[in-house]
Amino acid sequence: MRVDMIRSLWGVDAPLEVVLPVFANLGYRGIEVGAPFDRAEQLSMRRLLDEHRLDYIAQVFSSGETVRDHLDSVRLQLENAIACGARQVTLHGWRDASHFDDGCRFVEGILQLEQTYGIRCGHETHRGRLLFNPWTTAAYLARYPDMYICADLSHWAVVAERLIPDCEEIINQVAARTIHLHARVGHSQGPQVIDPRLARYTQEVSAHEHWWRLIYLANQARNEVALTVTPEYGPPPYQALDPHTNEPYQPLADIIEWQHQRIRELFA
Repeated sequence: MRVDMIRSLWGVDAPLEVVLPVFANLGYRGIEVGAPFDRAEQLSMRRLLDEHRLDYIAQVFSSGETVRDHLDSVRLQLENAIACGARQVTLHGWRDASHFDDGCRFVEGILQLEQTYGIRCGHETHRGRLLFNPWTTAAYLARYPDMYICADLSHWAVVAERLIPDCEEIINQVAARTIHLHARVGHSQGPQVIDPRLARYTQEVSAHEHWWRLIYLANQARNEVALTVTPEYGPPPYQALDPHTNEPYQPLADIIEWQHQRIRELFA
């Protein structure tokens, strides 16, 4: 099974024609970002991706007041993503403060959209969204065996305020449904450590790498052709700043590249 490394464009300000050849040369298989709404931009993006032989994972963010609003917003973004040649979707869906039945209606709507458009949507385990904690996630996975996951377990470390040693069974359930992994190390007080290379974060790095191995092995057991992985560290305010200089402690690109290579070593 391949491990396809995907480069997030979160915090990247340069245009695609500048950054895509750089990321391709670094060994990335694709990029992850929201789809443009403008038709000319979609065509340009698809042309550049084809030129540099890069895949595309679309980020979709549902919005609105009602479940119907959220599903309609997903539908529009799915159409834009498909126009850009998206391989699959990372979905920030619905919201945490809702009744379970409303969450079920949202998941059922996404399952219908997946069938309609022929594309897999990984519900991200993200704070503020449907799968914001392990226990709610387990309830939805039990109800919907065809539900896919984008696993970013750094968020759960914050929500639970611990490295969730009591959630191994749930993490295995998540691993069995994960189609995309966001590889970022979080801790009990935040979704992103200052620098995963520091010795002070040895315990956090070890816990996250254990979870990532479970996800890799579960994909292998399902006979997946590839597991997509994004080393997703974000800019400020995710990234900590030196209070004296207001500058990051380390360049964000350096941390991302370290995590990129570390993932390759883990799954070699």
